[in-house]
Amino acid sequence: MLRATTATVTTGAVLALVAAPSAAQESATLADSLAIPDGPVSATATEIEPSLLSATGTVTVSLELSDPSVAEAVGDRAKQEGAALDRDQQRSHGEALKEKQRELVERISDTGATEVISTQLAGNLVVVEVDAAEVTTLAADPDVVKVLPVIDHELHLSETVPHIGAGELHDLPDGVTGEGVRVAVLDTGIDYTHAAFGGEGTQEAYEAAYGTATDDPTNTERNGLFPTDKVVEGYDFVGEFWPNGELNPNPDPIDCGPSGTPPPCTGGHGTSVAGIIAGEGGVAPDALLYGYKVCSSVASSCNGVAILEAFEASLDPYGTGDIEDAVDIINLSLGALYGQIENPSSGAAANAARMGVTVVASAGNSADKPYITGSPASTPEVISVAWTEVPSAVHLELAVLEPAEIEGIYQNTNTVPWAPIVDGFDGELIYGDSEAEQLGCFVDADGNPSDSVTDHSPYEPGFFDGAVALVDRGVCAVSYKTHLAAEAGAVGVVVANNVGGAAPSFSFGPVDDFNEQETLVVGLEVGDTLRSGLATGEPVQVAVDPTEGTPLVNTINPSSSRGPSVSEVAIKPDIGAPGASVTADSGSGTGASPFGGTSGAAPMVAGSAALLLEAYPERSPLEVKAVLMNTAETEIFIQPALRPGELAEITRIGGGEVRVNRAFASQTAAWSGEDQSAGLSFGYHTVNHMTVLRKTVTVHNYSDQLRIYQVAPTFRHADDEASGAVRFTVPRTVAVPAGRSADVPVILRIDPRHLPEWVLDGGLGGDNGALLKENEFDGYLTITGGGDEITMPWHVLPHKASDVRAPAQVTMRQGSASANLVNSATSGQAGVGEAFALTGTSDPLAEDELPGEGDGFAVVDLAAVGVRGDAEVLQFGVTTHGQRAHPNAPAEFQIDIDANQDGEADFLIFNWDLGYPTLSDGRNVVWVEDLSSGALSAFFFTDANLNSANAILTVPLAAVGLAEGDQFDFSVRGVDTYFSGEVTDAIEDMTFTVGQPRYASDDTVEVPTPGVQRFTISEVDGGAEASPSQTGVLLLWRDGLIGKEASVITVR
Repeated sequence: MLRATTATVTTGAVLALVAAPSAAQESATLADSLAIPDGPVSATATEIEPSLLSATGTVTVSLELSDPSVAEAVGDRAKQEGAALDRDQQRSHGEALKEKQRELVERISDTGATEVISTQLAGNLVVVEVDAAEVTTLAADPDVVKVLPVIDHELHLSETVPHIGAGELHDLPDGVTGEGVRVAVLDTGIDYTHAAFGGEGTQEAYEAAYGTATDDPTNTERNGLFPTDKVVEGYDFVGEFWPNGELNPNPDPIDCGPSGTPPPCTGGHGTSVAGIIAGEGGVAPDALLYGYKVCSSVASSCNGVAILEAFEASLDPYGTGDIEDAVDIINLSLGALYGQIENPSSGAAANAARMGVTVVASAGNSADKPYITGSPASTPEVISVAWTEVPSAVHLELAVLEPAEIEGIYQNTNTVPWAPIVDGFDGELIYGDSEAEQLGCFVDADGNPSDSVTDHSPYEPGFFDGAVALVDRGVCAVSYKTHLAAEAGAVGVVVANNVGGAAPSFSFGPVDDFNEQETLVVGLEVGDTLRSGLATGEPVQVAVDPTEGTPLVNTINPSSSRGPSVSEVAIKPDIGAPGASVTADSGSGTGASPFGGTSGAAPMVAGSAALLLEAYPERSPLEVKAVLMNTAETEIFIQPALRPGELAEITRIGGGEVRVNRAFASQTAAWSGEDQSAGLSFGYHTVNHMTVLRKTVTVHNYSDQLRIYQVAPTFRHADDEASGAVRFTVPRTVAVPAGRSADVPVILRIDPRHLPEWVLDGGLGGDNGALLKENEFDGYLTITGGGDEITMPWHVLPHKASDVRAPAQVTMRQGSASANLVNSATSGQAGVGEAFALTGTSDPLAEDELPGEGDGFAVVDLAAVGVRGDAEVLQFGVTTHGQRAHPNAPAEFQIDIDANQDGEADFLIFNWDLGYPTLSDGRNVVWVEDLSSGALSAFFFTDANLNSANAILTVPLAAVGLAEGDQFDFSVRGVDTYFSGEVTDAIEDMTFTVGQPRYASDDTVEVPTPGVQRFTISEVDGGAEASPSQTGVLLLWRDGLIGKEASVITVR
């Protein structure tokens, strides 16, 4: 049974880790692994994404054909070094692919499949709509190698352009301005009538191009107004109604601008992005723009099919059938959090970059949480961009003037770009009595808080009347809260965050006739303090002064998403850029406003790449990426008001903040071909003895003279170097001839005896990116010579591990059996194992059946399941074949509980983010759904390490209708929640009695290092009948080696 989607969520229950007898509980993850429950689904070798096998109704699927696409056939660096096929050969190859695609469509017509699109350039794909029952028929076709679902995505200057060094290049005698460089913007379209792009800049001109409403047919026709000299080509792949209506592709990519169009228009994102890249005053003001509309005009969604079409169009904008007119740069200010290479957009981005197109994407705005950085930015070949502060930004503080009990300066604050604090505010703080007043959202006709705009305010007129409004985060967009408080007379708005950590910023949720009022966001603990002051009955007086605070120049914004990447545990983001430039407002004619987030940072880097490609058109995407990272400003700090002087970690800032003038001037670049980056990503490793890792750095000398370079590794944090846990061996110098490259071996040694204790987990600490600093090691490799000094970020995440071996089987004699557990690790890490009654196992899926780049699915391959319980709680231990970086994605474990053993499940247990049904919180918890009522509650955090195959799910017995001594039936499923939501493996029909296993042992065992520990298993009277599914003991090792995190001991 799949998880219901209409449950009522109750999070007021206790959220706590069950205390284990051993060390502090840590964390687990869900795997990108493997197995379809009933074995091969057809006799063909075609790979079918598992979700499609159980889908019903009409589905949209991508059929990947066996022949290489044009982008693959022309070879790597085709744009820079020449294609392996000439133009006629490219067209012939494309036509041959089309002919095979037409033949395929003809062959499958009997299934009722209708073609949506076909692509030949970025990928050899035919996308069709078909009844799900026909998927296996499509897969049986001999030309089809993969059948995959198509998934959707979400959207994420005057001072910033000089700050990154672009203004210096504009002012050169020959002016480097991006002239002739072609940049595709995959977004909500572009308002080509805006003055920033050379348009007339009037409301009349905009209405002539767009019309006066989203349903005006004018916005579907070019009408002789498009293309322009600046926005030279484009296409609208979605229309104005999706996702609330049908797709309506048309040739006019005009952006729906809220400044010029009434609701439900929510566009404008693409125009702002394009303005930063190449608008008047932009980073590359003379670059040419291609506007491809792939994102909604009425929501924040971006269509997966449209994105694939736009990649195709970017490689062949004029439909000539070859890649000779492919754009130079593609910008995507969009993405999906916990990004993975299996995302189809990631595959298309990788192919485009390999053939020579520089691809830039936003890292995301999901804050300092491990692994949350998005795709396609997480793709190795793509330049992923973090959000840094603009030079004028100041960290503002909240001053509480009275009462004396809470008087003071509070620094865990943030601002929002759409309601900036310019003049400041002060006054009495007012907090409503009702839930609706405290949340500050629009309300429905019954007075209940709504997540959308309605005709009803929660406040009576004048409710705040010159006071400062205090509202809680939650339910609706923060901009709604600001608007409604301002309408009710507030002179300022304080928004209290509802989760711990640094106060975030928020994007704008459109409101008709938005009433802007200065808004400050405060952290959870600050909000609690304010409410405690209000509870005394005394007036609470607050003030915000924009002249007081801490400068934020050269700092990372707290909302910028953190890495490393999920799929490779690699350095992501790659680079940072200011994310709140003042840029063009769609539909406003000449208007401009701050545009924040990584959506605004990515185009800063795309524009920088355009400047470099004007100057150095022969450079490949890897070279462009490398020199931007090599020359970035590394002295970037984190939260100076809260953590003064603390440098941002590599998994937040990558190479540093972009400085395109330095990149332009540098005659040296360095990169790792293996990593497709200027970063050295050594990855995640469990370490039980001295370990050696190796990388090769390529140093290129663009000058006309031989250069001798000095090479030196540095650590980001002095205490990491002082620990002696990580050490480098590199040659002190390397000679590189003029115009040539040389390879430099880099050796990294890890001594596990000096590694810190592992503190990372995906449950209680799943949202705490700052904890990564305790276990990760990072820094820069500095390469100096010939007047250049460049840097390469490096990163490794080592986990001090035990190495415990256990016998696969023991023999019960006179009611007892024992096993010698041997820990051979020399790391100093004891083997701490949690013991469960072993109730089921499953074999691994074959290696060639695992998903790859762009495949659009994940497989969760269960290895073993166990259970244990006492008078209060029930715990399920699950281990998989393969590890997951974070339990939030891409996998979920679902456990059906048949409490009364009538053959029907009564309760569903599953693990999910605390922000269910989203992944917004970062902490993974165990949810219990009562399948009779739909009530959904969370009681415990998931006990799961990051980068682990293990997870422990804990529930109160009472929550699943059980008590000690009750027998129940259960089944466990592995589910791909990230891409499809479908079951990929299951261990079913198990029976267990709470408190009466068949075989008993200590709940926890600890094996010294190095050393041996005897582990005793006892037969329980009546256990064979009470718990017939138990065949032995499952041991889950908390700090085990990869591939050895669990021991299955069967009893005979």
